[in-house]
Amino acid sequence: MSIESGDVIRLIEQFLKENNLHNTLKTLQNETGVSLNTVDDISAFKENILKGRWDSVLTSVEQAHVPQAKRIELYEQIIIELAEAQDITPARALLRQTEPMELLRSNYPDRYLNLERLLSRTSFDSAQIYRERGSKESRRSSIADALLNQVDTAPSSRLLTLLSQSIKWQQQHGIIAKDVPYNLFLGQTQEIKETEDKTPCRLLATIKFPKKQSPRSLVFSPNGTHLVTGSADGFIELWNCMTGKIANELKYQAEGALMMMEGAVTALSFSRSGEFICSGSSDGKLKIWKASSGTSVKRFSAAHSETITCVAFSDDDTEILSGGFDNVLRIHGLKSGKMLKEFRGHTAPVNSVIFSTDMSRIISASEDGTVRIWDTTTGSCFHAVVPSTDKPSLSVPAAHSALAIPGSPTEFVVCTKSPNIYIISIDGNLRRSFSADKTTCNVFLTAAVSPKGKYVYAVSDMSVLHCFDLDTGNLTTVKTKIPIADVLGIVYHPTLNIAAFFSSDRRIPVWTA
Repeated sequence: MSIESGDVIRLIEQFLKENNLHNTLKTLQNETGVSLNTVDDISAFKENILKGRWDSVLTSVEQAHVPQAKRIELYEQIIIELAEAQDITPARALLRQTEPMELLRSNYPDRYLNLERLLSRTSFDSAQIYRERGSKESRRSSIADALLNQVDTAPSSRLLTLLSQSIKWQQQHGIIAKDVPYNLFLGQTQEIKETEDKTPCRLLATIKFPKKQSPRSLVFSPNGTHLVTGSADGFIELWNCMTGKIANELKYQAEGALMMMEGAVTALSFSRSGEFICSGSSDGKLKIWKASSGTSVKRFSAAHSETITCVAFSDDDTEILSGGFDNVLRIHGLKSGKMLKEFRGHTAPVNSVIFSTDMSRIISASEDGTVRIWDTTTGSCFHAVVPSTDKPSLSVPAAHSALAIPGSPTEFVVCTKSPNIYIISIDGNLRRSFSADKTTCNVFLTAAVSPKGKYVYAVSDMSVLHCFDLDTGNLTTVKTKIPIADVLGIVYHPTLNIAAFFSSDRRIPVWTA
């Protein structure tokens, strides 16, 4: 099958028209001699002619490049109808200032003079005018038939649609890798360049929720393509973190068929493969979704008796680890759809859960101030660690974050509701701790680790982002003020220096280095 160059030019012309690049469109049509000759809707175009909606008709005709002879007949009829309505000023403007009427005066002077005489009359004799030319309705019908033979219609965004279909076909046949940025102009995949870990210090984008809605959970996809949000009213949506716009390349989102739970979405996790999303809600339910289609593939109706606060996939994507307000951790099997193990020991809500690198251990951080290290197989607790405090007589601050350190299988980060952050070993020993200055932090509210494991980022109750070097414990000089109060969570991009923050505010600021 050969592709005609004229068809390619028309695809480009349609793109220019739809993006309001009218000067460029006119230049391309003049230089190539190829006219677009399309209207958005043939039926509506005909209806506009028959009903005398001339403003819309003229706009369509000008963009479609109808032959001059047909345009002359159209302009004649419009001028006659304007004269009939006693709209003499616009009628004279059309007669004396438009290209079709200039051609009429040059080639058919008698017809042109008849129109001048018509506009100079003090009254309009419709019976005489239409007796000579046919009724108004028959004239409109004749013009409609003539113009419809000159124009066509095509689905919108044909160029982008064809390019998208081409890329998807190449992905399906293994020519282009999936989930990898692709440079369409160069025709090659665009690898994400590794960068050194740096502190986010400037706003990249802002995701805005509608009024009376707010986020309750966030997670990045494993390849960093999407930022996923869970809302207080139960919706789960995927966003482009670079622009802050909804990811409408996903058909189900473009059509408004969003993923949704009955309660607030209080926990989110992506499978390691990027194929599935796990969501936990305020009513204790878990759902597994297929990210590409938005369909629910598994449901755990009684995963917990109260709000689920945290979820995590196993490395092989066959199990889900969850914790909640009922003080319990549970492992759920995706194949069986059943709870496989239960871990009891915390005396307050579980705030955070992670698997160790080798999957042999589970680490949990709780509101009771303890960090527990569990045996994944037996469910027994190896260690219950209470991070040290400067004033032991005071109540133990809640432990809200347990975080894996990339490249460090034997250590993890714990952030408590205090100005302190701790590095703890998998065998329960405190390795080192970091503290913030009281001028910018009374307590830390949430934390995350940088992609390469160089820094831990923690947000204080004063909405200041602190950055600690995990090797030295030093606090970097860069302290970023986050533009939302009472930050509930921070998530970090898996490869880039991009962080997203959320609170009960309906905005999600996304920051970059």
